[in-house]
Amino acid sequence: MGRLNKALERIKNDEVAYGRKGKQDVRRIYSPAGPVTDPIGQKLGRVTLDPDILYEHHIITDEIDPVVHTSYKMLRTRILQRMRANAWRTLAVTSATQGDGKSVSAINLAISLAGDVNHNVCLVDLDLRHSSIAGYLGFRPKYGISDCLQNRATPEQTLLRTNIDRLVVMPNVRTIEHSSELISSPAMYELAAGLASDPDRIVIYDMPPLLAADDVLAFQQIPDAILMVVAESVTKRTDSLKAAELLENLNVIGTVLNRSDERTASYY
Repeated sequence: MGRLNKALERIKNDEVAYGRKGKQDVRRIYSPAGPVTDPIGQKLGRVTLDPDILYEHHIITDEIDPVVHTSYKMLRTRILQRMRANAWRTLAVTSATQGDGKSVSAINLAISLAGDVNHNVCLVDLDLRHSSIAGYLGFRPKYGISDCLQNRATPEQTLLRTNIDRLVVMPNVRTIEHSSELISSPAMYELAAGLASDPDRIVIYDMPPLLAADDVLAFQQIPDAILMVVAESVTKRTDSLKAAELLENLNVIGTVLNRSDERTASYY
């Protein structure tokens, strides 16, 4: 827990230095002067997602169990209600520990949100130590977000349009050991400001587990809200309590129960 304690201390020092007046203040500190450029407004590369690979990795497709499809639609509706009520447009998805299914949940939520024609969605892989979004979706990108943050690639080179309407993905390629320093850097704040510049866009960040690294705490000023994923018979109660304590002062939009055997009866 040493890194977590250091992150908490750093966050407290930031609040003393800048005041806790909201994310707009932080973005103004780190963002460059002048108008924010929308990287998704530029011409992007495209990737075609194979439905067979998606199905194999438990990603929602037309062939997936209708009960699963319905569950994510219900989750989408609840999340959209909360986000619209609070004018939120950025959401971080995390879990207490590894193995809770947060990345698959983040992907499925992004796909489900993209099914709503009222907005578009950008899914960002910020689990820089154990990136998995490109693997789950079945493609191998040339560049990732870590390349963008380290000035090895532009946002336009990193972002990819998919054959799923209204869904854009920013994957990651290279493993970053000291990831919290990178995702709390000025480059990350600038990139996040660009991704959030479109009022019709929802940005979903797939984050590392809370108890595995200090990344979520270092990143907490950027997302409007946080979604927790817990797995039935996997997530320990003590780990859930520790994670809840770390998120005590943040906007937790809700908790997703993953891998549950309970099935909701079909409407028809």
